[in-house]
Amino acid sequence: MKSRLSILIISLLLLLTMGTGCIGNFGLSGKVRKFNLDVSQDRWGREIVFVVLYVVPVYPFAGFLDMIVFNSIEFWTGTNPIDGSASVTPVAMNEWTTEDGTKVTMRGLPDKSIDVNVVRPDGEASFFNLTRTDEGVTARDEAGNVIISAADLPMDLLEGRF
Repeated sequence: MKSRLSILIISLLLLLTMGTGCIGNFGLSGKVRKFNLDVSQDRWGREIVFVVLYVVPVYPFAGFLDMIVFNSIEFWTGTNPIDGSASVTPVAMNEWTTEDGTKVTMRGLPDKSIDVNVVRPDGEASFFNLTRTDEGVTARDEAGNVIISAADLPMDLLEGRF
């Protein structure tokens, strides 16, 4: 009896530690919750549905599948397979300070674009997003307006440099 309890406790601890590696959107749990909220406008009706979905174990099963299967897929692919949403976490982040004290932070996003934040020593900050296009790379400001595109650059600037 003691060995079964030990195995159960160790299994639960392993399960908990395996699930902490990647947090995702919990798409399946979100769909169950949305279903619960759409069933009734009455809060008591929603509470009854919630208890039934928990006892039947729809909520625990959805949470388990999200934690072990779907969030792991989201972690490795960048997209949640249930709702198609992008990953919660950025793909990569790089940060450095130049010789003059300017701090530059680049963060890769799931859509393969790069957010760039620049903070100068005087505190002036600027932001732009780099996106790959068929013509090259396009830089956009926070509002999505094109700042410059590789297609806009005169080719004589690049001649002899590569």
